[in-house]
Order: sequence, then structure tokens, then C-alpha cells
Amino acid sequence: MIESGQLMVDDQLPSEAELGQRFGVSRPVIREALGSLQTLGLTESQPGRGTFVTSRVVKVGLSFGQYSATDLNEIRRYVEVPTASRAAQVRVTEDLDKLTRLLDDHEHAASAEESVRIDGQFHITIARTTGNALVVRLIEDLRETMQVQSLALREVPNRSERAAQEHRAILDAIRRQDADGAAAAMTGHLGGVEVALGQLARQRTHKA
Repeated sequence: MIESGQLMVDDQLPSEAELGQRFGVSRPVIREALGSLQTLGLTESQPGRGTFVTSRVVKVGLSFGQYSATDLNEIRRYVEVPTASRAAQVRVTEDLDKLTRLLDDHEHAASAEESVRIDGQFHITIARTTGNALVVRLIEDLRETMQVQSLALREVPNRSERAAQEHRAILDAIRRQDADGAAAAMTGHLGGVEVALGQLARQRTHKA
């Protein structure tokens, strides 16, 4: 809602009850998400008034290697959103079979390292579906850079389950040859990553 402009800077967010009803989740889930938004630098809670939008730019202080989490997710939006859209336009049955097998394997991964490896292969296979070798190279390089971040996100409760749902949404749109839907699903997935990064930052702050 913030990213799309439905909520602008200085706008007040709907109540927890309204958000819970809108997204079909419980109030504790909404509270966790609101806390993550605040950690991401997108909102501010004002006692007695409510939660207000303070920025549309994510500000996550986490770094993995030489790149910040914000830098990584920003470049992913530039590359992976249009890649998913293109994949939906040109995919063939063989591509769908490969992507489906990868998601099945991902959901039954025996270790965090295996899960991260298969996750990377899913995104690389979407790139291969486009038939553009340079896009494949870009995504491969990105996934290599993201290894530490991807492993770190395994610390966030329920992140793996949510990622699986987001991946299925991307694949469903590609299967339907819905280019706009695939772009939206990938955008939603990257938004989920940003929220999870906010949760991770909070966890690490509390531990410190």
C-alpha cells in the first residue's frame, strides 16, 4: 500500500483490526508487520494517535558482505520484476515443469543450505525462461552475492513458509502467462523479503 501510493507520507495507517480484516490475518501478525515497517524506516508510531507513514524508501541497516540489504533488494526490483514478467510471456511447458520441481524440492529441503541453493535455482530458472543469457548472468551473480542474506533470513520465524507461498504465486502467474500478475507477484515476494529483513533487524537488536 505504501509502495503503490495508496498510502502517502504523513498518511495514517488503518487500525490493526481493519488491516487484519483486509489481509485476512490475526492482529498479532499485523502487529509484527507494523513493527517491521517501523524498523524498515517506513512508518512511525505516535502514542495516542496511531501509526503514520514517514517514508516510501526502505532504510534497513543490515549489511551482508560489501552490500547493504537495501542495495540488494533495490537492484532485485530493477532486474527480477521485469524478468518475471518476460518469463510469463515466453515460457513453455518444459519451463513450468522445471520451476514446479524446484518448488517441490524447496519445500522439502533437508537443510538451510539446501533450501537457499534451491531458492536461488528457482530465480535463476525464471531468468533462463526468458532466453536472455545476460539476464541469466545477472541473476546468477545476484544469487551468489545474496547467499549470506538468504541464510540469515532463515532466522525469521515462518519466513520459509511465506516464501514458499510467494514463490507459488509467481509460478502461478507465469503458468497463466499473466505478465502483469508475474511482475506483481515478484514485487510482493521482494516486499516480503524487506519485511523479513526488518524482523531480522529487530531480532538482532533485541539480542544485542
